[in-house]
Amino acid sequence: MRRLLFLVLIVLAAALAGGAYWYRTGMEEQVAASRWLSHSLDKVKSVSVQGDGETYTLVADDRNWETRVADESSTVSAGALGDRVRDYLNRLSDLVPLLSFQGNESALLEEHGLADPGLMLVVQFKDEGIAPLRIRFSQGESGKTYGWNSETPNRAYEFGDEVFGQVARPAVHFLDTKVFRFDEEQVYQVQLVQPFGSSWLVKRGANGFTFVLPGYLKDKEASGSELKLYLHALALLRAGKLILEPAEPERGMAALTIKVWAGKDKEPSTVEFFTIEDDPKHYFGRSSWLTVPFLLDAESVSQLVKSAFDVQGRNVFTLDISQVAVIVIVNGDRRYVVRRENTGWRVEGGEKNIPGIDMALWRFTELQFEALPLNNLAATAVELMHCRLLDGEGDELKAVTFYADPKLPQGQCWMKNGDGMYYPVSSRLLKDLQGMFPGGPGKTE
Repeated sequence: MRRLLFLVLIVLAAALAGGAYWYRTGMEEQVAASRWLSHSLDKVKSVSVQGDGETYTLVADDRNWETRVADESSTVSAGALGDRVRDYLNRLSDLVPLLSFQGNESALLEEHGLADPGLMLVVQFKDEGIAPLRIRFSQGESGKTYGWNSETPNRAYEFGDEVFGQVARPAVHFLDTKVFRFDEEQVYQVQLVQPFGSSWLVKRGANGFTFVLPGYLKDKEASGSELKLYLHALALLRAGKLILEPAEPERGMAALTIKVWAGKDKEPSTVEFFTIEDDPKHYFGRSSWLTVPFLLDAESVSQLVKSAFDVQGRNVFTLDISQVAVIVIVNGDRRYVVRRENTGWRVEGGEKNIPGIDMALWRFTELQFEALPLNNLAATAVELMHCRLLDGEGDELKAVTFYADPKLPQGQCWMKNGDGMYYPVSSRLLKDLQGMFPGGPGKTE
């Protein structure tokens, strides 16, 4: 009985030892399988990618990344989106296998389609003491993704079906397609050049942007709001398609050139657009920021064309409405004298205040010309109203005259300012004043 019990104990001990061994071996295999890569990919110098008929390399340059795309005869370089590169490297290092297979390296590669894989990567580290990491991925007929890396050459891994699509990224996925690079708030000079159109140059001063060119606008105010919108559009501009091969424009002269100076940069951020003879729907672009040429659709380019008039400060005059104390209006053969009193604005001799005068004065300050002003009016123009704005001492602040002209677009009239120029402006202010001060026989001063 004792001998039998002794034999049973020996068998149980052997079984427990065997179970512990197999459990430990299984756990070790689980750990090995889940540890796809032993090195983190946060200190990578470059990643060479070969797959789907293209070869390119992601290269770290200080804090930036660039993409180098090679073909049979040359290599082109373009800026890469650092966030996308870092996200890609994190995805690679964080992959969790579903299964792992151990065996002879050659046999594993053949069995899982990794001898001639759909994607091959070579990762170089900044620490030269770390050997380059070679990675392979393949996608089986069933859609399963298989992987292999040089750290564990005698092991292959199985991943989820979606993994191959996540790691087999084309070069364009990483390319930075921004056409300009500048800080909008730091821009101090902008230039637009068209060989057969409006060209201009504006420069920021203490009171905003003023024109340097063209000569007839020199030192005149540019519209700060229009330039702000324009610069924002330039900052957001993206290439439609990057040309990842050596290419030159068909025409020697650019149809449109835009230059932006910002911060402490002495050289501007520049882009040139050239027409394409056989493709009127696109322009060939060349940028000082992008190191490769690109295409952009004609509609997008047309929206970048701004004339000097478009960015000109078009307010007809400036006026401190708090200084206005008396308004003299002549409408037809009637003349009105309106004075500011404690309770509001009142026509001399009248008993009631006239509402809307403050709004009308505000609209004077907001008047903008809708087209280029003229020195002389056409014979079709007819004078309608004359206004004089005086201060409390009776000194004239402004004097303007409104004219109707059937040749103007609907909703516009001419306004003559004190500088002698005739400006096409919105007729809304004129109609408001005509409603408050109708024509006909009236009281004079």
